[in-house]
Amino acid sequence: MIPQPYKPLPYTISPARGQALLNFAGRRMPEHLPLFEVTKVEEVCAAQASLFPAAAPNLLLHGDCLSACAYLKANNIKVDLVYIDPPFASGANYAKKIYLRNGGKTGIDGGGNPIGEEIMYGDIWQKEDFLNWLYERLLAIRQVLSETGSIYVHLDWHIGHYVKILMDEVFGDECFQNEIIWCYSERGISKTYFNRKHDVIYFYTNSAEGHQFDPDAAREEYSEESKKKFKYFDEEVGDHYQIRGRNIPGSPVQRADGLSSEHEAKYPNLTYRQYMGEGMLGKDWWEIPPVNKAANERRDYSTQKPEELVSRILLTSTTEGMTVADFFSGSGTTAIVAEKLKRRFVACDIGQNAIQVTRDSLIAVGASFEVLKIQDGVRLFRNPAQTMAKLFSLVEGFKKREELELGEFWDGGLPGASGRYIPLKFVGLQERLTPALLDVYLEEIYQLESDDRAEGVRILYAHRDLTVDQAYVNQRLKASGKTQLKVELVSLNELLDRKAASLFLPDSAVLDVKPGIGGGQVVTVKQYFSPYLKAKIDEFNAKRGKKNGGELFESNGGGEEAAPPPASFKPVTISDRGIELIEAVQFDTTLREDGVWVSNPGLEDKARPKEKIKGSYTVMAEAFQVKFRNIAGDEFVIKYPQVS
Repeated sequence: MIPQPYKPLPYTISPARGQALLNFAGRRMPEHLPLFEVTKVEEVCAAQASLFPAAAPNLLLHGDCLSACAYLKANNIKVDLVYIDPPFASGANYAKKIYLRNGGKTGIDGGGNPIGEEIMYGDIWQKEDFLNWLYERLLAIRQVLSETGSIYVHLDWHIGHYVKILMDEVFGDECFQNEIIWCYSERGISKTYFNRKHDVIYFYTNSAEGHQFDPDAAREEYSEESKKKFKYFDEEVGDHYQIRGRNIPGSPVQRADGLSSEHEAKYPNLTYRQYMGEGMLGKDWWEIPPVNKAANERRDYSTQKPEELVSRILLTSTTEGMTVADFFSGSGTTAIVAEKLKRRFVACDIGQNAIQVTRDSLIAVGASFEVLKIQDGVRLFRNPAQTMAKLFSLVEGFKKREELELGEFWDGGLPGASGRYIPLKFVGLQERLTPALLDVYLEEIYQLESDDRAEGVRILYAHRDLTVDQAYVNQRLKASGKTQLKVELVSLNELLDRKAASLFLPDSAVLDVKPGIGGGQVVTVKQYFSPYLKAKIDEFNAKRGKKNGGELFESNGGGEEAAPPPASFKPVTISDRGIELIEAVQFDTTLREDGVWVSNPGLEDKARPKEKIKGSYTVMAEAFQVKFRNIAGDEFVIKYPQVS
């Protein structure tokens, strides 16, 4: 079993004064950050000289926002700007389609919940759970934000109005700067309400004064209608202008870039030239188109935001060399823009697929960075969303709450004899079982005392505070005197350990290594196989084949017969070599003793959906290791020469 030791770091929570506080059932006030061990797993060094010294590397952290902030705080790393695009509590799962890398666009795609999609993260929340979750992370982010730093939180209509109040509480309403409206034009489909075509971005600073803000960086081009006001042309400057201020006949026109309201009040007769090329000062509503596909910006990631949007924020609230952080980095847009604009970056995400997309995209723009893994002690099945989907299938005999007629609080339970049951509650992958959360659960458990069907309760957890163990639970139950039910704690790791043999079947590859003509060694992938993808393709073929050729209909004679297939169905097959299952191949020839993977961007091979990997590579080293990533995002490593 994987241990879960950590050291708690106390929060510094400033009291909220003179402002409304958001109150709701189950509102919790966290006391500390969980500090886990962090392991460096990869170093990526760009070919060109790095802008940043080795003492301050760019970071890509694989883990939750909370533990990433704890790592930064423990290492005294401050950030100057935070832009986060967290889940919106939208009630949806977000996925990416997977394609065989055979040079065409062969998708494994079904209907409804396609077999050919990998869920990358879930955005299905109870409102109160989401607000507790985000509040704790906003507190953590404030711990690592510099005194002159800024934070932009990107949300939409689902939950943004509640989060605004939370941010007033965390950062202070005096530090609120703007509610920015991002407008985008896409086809509307609603005929029962106005189509929702904007997001909101809340802009706060860590102090009421002294934060970085460059108004000129936010200037926008005038509209065609506004340009008509610039009637004059300055030959010397080469730009159109209009005269502003009180234009008194005979008074000189003084050139100026602009006047503050104080200057206008002090010098009411002063006139100046306003040039069209300077643009107008930025507004709090932005008309920016979605991701620019023409500029090859699309990275096949749901909810990806356009680089122009992030660029405007970074240019306005940072200068070159400052540190930008995104704790829900997704496709890595913030880190990519930071690299292009010569800012340092800290990017973090809990999903393995997001880390892979960000890593590859950063390499493509020539970034140097370190990849760190937060050792939170939890083994996941592929990613958090898929772990949740698999979770209850690991509990033998599990029934959904509807089948057992349980309330919405419970996730399900285990049926017993004569209609009895054991209710089950899962804490969640993004939460810790703390004393405060346990008290919330116990109130629900006490209500079961009057239900003769309840035989006991199980609480399944991924993370827990060190103080909350079985002895602590028993003590709390005894002290309350409100129930005789036994409450059992069960670790997610225990379940995954029992099912490891069936869940974690690894991929395999056969390599052919021969001396190269010009030196080095030629490494050829002779065969690749993935049990997970084989099962996925088999399931897809079975469902699609049934849909196309096995449907029944009632004949004129009143009997049933097989309907002819509406279209011929060609099953998806895997070739003997199987390299169409591979998305990327990477080599490490450094072989560091500490196990850190040192990437060689010149040897990396990645195939997009309509491409395929080369499959043969020249490696100028006697010993190396090769990392394979399949089209679903699973990775494994082969060392050569192999040691028996």
